[in-house]
Amino acid sequence: MPNPLNPPCQCRRQLLRLAACAPVLALLGPLAGCSRKPQMDATFLQIWKSHAELSRDEWAKRMAAMAELGCEELVLQWVGLLGGDEPDWMLPDPVMQDLLDTAGEHGMNVRIGLPYDNGWWQALSATDEPTQAAFFSGSLQGASRYMREAPWSAHGQFAGWYIPYEIEQYHWTEPARQERLGKWLTALSGVSQNAGHGVPAISTYYSTLQTDGSLVQLWQSLLARTQLRPMVQDGVGVAGWNNLKAIEPLLQYLRQRGVKFEVIVELFEQLPSARNDGTDFKAVSADYPRVQRQLEWAQATGAERIIAFAVDPWATGTDPQAQRLRQQWLKARS
Repeated sequence: MPNPLNPPCQCRRQLLRLAACAPVLALLGPLAGCSRKPQMDATFLQIWKSHAELSRDEWAKRMAAMAELGCEELVLQWVGLLGGDEPDWMLPDPVMQDLLDTAGEHGMNVRIGLPYDNGWWQALSATDEPTQAAFFSGSLQGASRYMREAPWSAHGQFAGWYIPYEIEQYHWTEPARQERLGKWLTALSGVSQNAGHGVPAISTYYSTLQTDGSLVQLWQSLLARTQLRPMVQDGVGVAGWNNLKAIEPLLQYLRQRGVKFEVIVELFEQLPSARNDGTDFKAVSADYPRVQRQLEWAQATGAERIIAFAVDPWATGTDPQAQRLRQQWLKARS
């Protein structure tokens, strides 16, 4: 079992830094031979400080590459990082302007991820209420201010906000913790909706760590309080195909309740590591046949949108695996 101090959510974040309702069991068998053209509506893009160095022409090339694979929306993981070991940073306004403008030139809208507060990790592991409450209070103030004051919501390509954290059942088993999480998300959703920006989105996934927590019960608790747009990660890149069985109860619940949701298809494959604690995470681009199966599965879930994680870099990188994935994908779309 993975070390609880470095749970899969931490592992996923380190990975990122490196660069319709059929039951699941009925779907897995025939998909490999399916000849339908792959459908993918959007992709994540994780912003780093190095993105500030891209010219407008370079942004245009990236947008063209994403649009060529079918993206109509770009989801920014965040617009900057706060409270980490390194100084806080935000993507400069001129670069954000170029990003939004070039996305529009290639027919894509942009859902903007709020500034990411690294205090999230302390909040996850906190055993005392004050530590967790302090994070929720501080991050709420900063995120609310950004939603109200950032000029990007007036841009023609703006498609709403993304809350840049991932929630799973491992850390949110206790009712008191769920209540604090729910109040925080209710407040964030309220700010977005009151500003006329719609319901914000947030990612969720099934943690493979041993726990009594239930992902369905967690979302029952959250959706009883507020409106959110769940983005359900398929988890195939990390946990393999069996993860689809693990998330099916949540998808079924969302369908039955009529909640609009999206599915995130992972375009990478985790490589074996001598350490199983998230400190030596390595991955490569998935092969296209596997991605095709994921896309076919995603189309059958009832998701409003299928989002790739992520076209850049896993299908636009210069390494042979990424180039092969891109070429086979484009051939399938032709």
